[in-house]
Amino acid sequence: MVVKYIRPILKKGRQYKEYDLPLTSSNGNKFQVRIRVNDNNPFDFSVILMYQEPQSKYWYILRRYNGKNHTHKNKIEKERILGYHIHKATERYQLRGYNIDGYAEEASTYSNWHDALSVMLYDCNIKIEGKTIYDY
Repeated sequence: MVVKYIRPILKKGRQYKEYDLPLTSSNGNKFQVRIRVNDNNPFDFSVILMYQEPQSKYWYILRRYNGKNHTHKNKIEKERILGYHIHKATERYQLRGYNIDGYAEEASTYSNWHDALSVMLYDCNIKIEGKTIYDY
């Protein structure tokens, strides 16, 4: 997917900053990147890629790149992941009634939200033309 530019929409939460980055693919599909960063702990973050079904208000989480400050448990595999990890949407978890992005894998390719965003854009083959969040 090639995107002309990303214009962040900053929302302030209780203890975090949140950026919503709307994306539209060349064939009109709507995606959004959401970045949440804890104000007090920069290692507590999520970089999320979501997809919106046409004619729907619901957003599906396709990928989620999390910081190192919490543990994740893959319910089907019964394994715990400590530290940085990437959630991936899977049919297997959906069919079992779990969250679409309930499966996660340990990550060693990033250590901050800026790098997590870069890794996500690369992993998901998203090309940005023009301004990016780093320009704001």
